Amino acid sequence: MSDVGFGIIGCGAIAPIHAESISKIKGARLVAVADVVERNAQSLADKYAAAAYTDYREMLARKDVHAVGLCVPSGMRAEIGEVCAAAGKHILAEKPLEVTTERIDRLIAAAGKAGVKLSCVYQSRFSDGALSIRKALDEGRFGKLVLGDAYIKWFRTQEYYNSGSWRGTRKLDGGGCLMNQGIHQIDLLLWFFGDVEQVYAQTRLVAHEHLEVEDLACAMLKFKSGALGVIEGSTAIWPGHSARIEVHGAEGGAVLEDGKLRFWRFKQETAEDKEIQEHLNDESILGSGAGDPLSNLRSDGHRLQITDFVEAIRLNRPPAIDGREGRRAVELIEAIYRSAASGAPVVFA
Repeated sequence: MSDVGFGIIGCGAIAPIHAESISKIKGARLVAVADVVERNAQSLADKYAAAAYTDYREMLARKDVHAVGLCVPSGMRAEIGEVCAAAGKHILAEKPLEVTTERIDRLIAAAGKAGVKLSCVYQSRFSDGALSIRKALDEGRFGKLVLGDAYIKWFRTQEYYNSGSWRGTRKLDGGGCLMNQGIHQIDLLLWFFGDVEQVYAQTRLVAHEHLEVEDLACAMLKFKSGALGVIEGSTAIWPGHSARIEVHGAEGGAVLEDGKLRFWRFKQETAEDKEIQEHLNDESILGSGAGDPLSNLRSDGHRLQITDFVEAIRLNRPPAIDGREGRRAVELIEAIYRSAASGAPVVFA
């Protein structure tokens, strides 16, 4: 196969990160972009010598577009993704994969029927810190898992929400600080600790106006493993803090901030542990979304995930993060919202 040709649908805030990542990957090429706002499509296309379209269906007719990056608002991905799948294009969707599990299931079914790859962007899984934790878990080094926490105490201005009519709506954003901002850390928590048995939660809108969704949420978790956990999320915490995951077991613990390990200790230490500890203060490859969604965001995480996606297409294997993996965090967030609405715990089957 020659280069995997990419098209991008939706040329808003995150699309340039996709385009930059694709440009750095051997065996991948940005062929075309599409956006209903012509100047947005043309501006991105000009930078990467790609073709610009205002109708994504016209772009999908190109034979040299093999895969599509879905960068449209969250609640538009099922319908557009179904069209992409029917056109035989592999799909890499930004997070969340969609705003409900019902709509995600539609997208998974469409991709399966068409025989195309489907992946959701969770670039945090590709950081060295996250991979080190996953490796230690696989080796049983934490011992019995005891406590797993995710903290996303970020800040977003009212202007941020006002910048797009879809932001802060249930139909197109799907939720607030959990569904939009906190979903990366929630995905990591599930990747590290496994499925949740029960969740009890409360959510609030405390610092922003005219939103249909939360800017503050707290949830208590019981994992099926028996471990407990907490999720705290907000876009009302000025000036915003590093997103943090804590993994605690009976024989070791780790703390991950913005993809970078900040704490790493085990009862039985190895030479590899000492090497990791020497780099605990290094800079993260992911950047931080604490106070601004894009000013500190780096393309390295996307590049690593898109590289995996390209290899999955070339080798005809599943991507590291497929549609079902993309579904898990949304399922938990839906349960958090149901618990907050009812005032009662939600128990998973």
